[in-house]
Amino acid sequence: MGKHVNLFLAATEAILRTPARSGVVLFCLLAVLLPFVTAMAVAEGVRQESLVSVQAGADLYVARDQYGRNGPVSLDRIPELEKIPGVVRVVPRIVGRAYLGEDLAVIVGIDEPGLLGGVQEPLGFGQALMGEELARRLDLRVGSEFRFFLFPALPFTLAGLIDPALSIWSSRMVVIPFQAAEQLFKLPGKASELLVYCRPGTADQVAEQLGSLGKPWEMTPPLRIQTKAIVHRYIKRGFDIQAGTFTMFYATAFALAIPALLILSGFGQGERRRRIGIMKATGWQTLDILEMTVYENLLLALTGSTLTLALAVCWLRVGNGIGIAPLFISQAGWVPSFAVPVSFTPLPVVFSFLFGLVLTMLGTIVPTWKTAVTPPLTTMG
Repeated sequence: MGKHVNLFLAATEAILRTPARSGVVLFCLLAVLLPFVTAMAVAEGVRQESLVSVQAGADLYVARDQYGRNGPVSLDRIPELEKIPGVVRVVPRIVGRAYLGEDLAVIVGIDEPGLLGGVQEPLGFGQALMGEELARRLDLRVGSEFRFFLFPALPFTLAGLIDPALSIWSSRMVVIPFQAAEQLFKLPGKASELLVYCRPGTADQVAEQLGSLGKPWEMTPPLRIQTKAIVHRYIKRGFDIQAGTFTMFYATAFALAIPALLILSGFGQGERRRRIGIMKATGWQTLDILEMTVYENLLLALTGSTLTLALAVCWLRVGNGIGIAPLFISQAGWVPSFAVPVSFTPLPVVFSFLFGLVLTMLGTIVPTWKTAVTPPLTTMG
């Protein structure tokens, strides 16, 4: 045991004795691994926040099936839905987009803004709530009047600002009463979807009954029912695809970086050959030299992964994801004005350690073995 401890200490001393080589290897590892770990943390944070929003939402989302997508549903279906056993209430909602100046805002028309979370005050017909970032970009304050490009004849008064902590999408959100949204989008009597709230444990039965409404020979498009589980699966799949696409492109960067890192891992190889020759001349065995090299690589990989995690935390917690948030949050801007959700999982950190270990081993173990089996006089000369 003492022999292995001594070899470990010798490996530590070797790293400290060659700070230039060690610094180059660590810099290369950080340059390759830091964007990957940071991006995966943002992707996981956004995914988790989206799933939390789904869990806090309605039990069922009902719309019309329009070519396999959600289409507007008539408000005339609300009394029919409310009669189904297990349904507690049905709330119509309109979600759309419209330009405010040069900014594309997300418009939510609903008569119960409290369902959005953190928004409690009911709104009058001409009142609106707006995300802080959008209000700042438009230079609007509470009490200011504004109009949408879609319907300039309909004025709105800013009644309040939406807390940026509500969600990552609230910064560009505008909440207006449902009736005002009907006029704004020129679809009276229609909703984007009906939010159906059910008694605990009855959502699946209600969904089955909703799916059986109407007759096959009727020309009315069927209802499109989405449960929490379906929405949860859509969101998870979407973020998995997004993260997978990023990983695919980043894998190309990994592949391009490997040759450069292998070359740089051999930085200072001449001095290293002379040192190994001296070690062989003083009685070191080849296996001892290889073991010490493994310890060096373990220390470099561990240091690289630790620094990567520390810098990623600083980048996301202190720097709030500057420069990387737009890859996973649309219209976030390179300098986000809201708190970017972040979640660090063990997998990217473990991967960064293994990746660094494999690369440093590939770059050093074979040259070290070749040098160790060469006569000392050759390597020392």
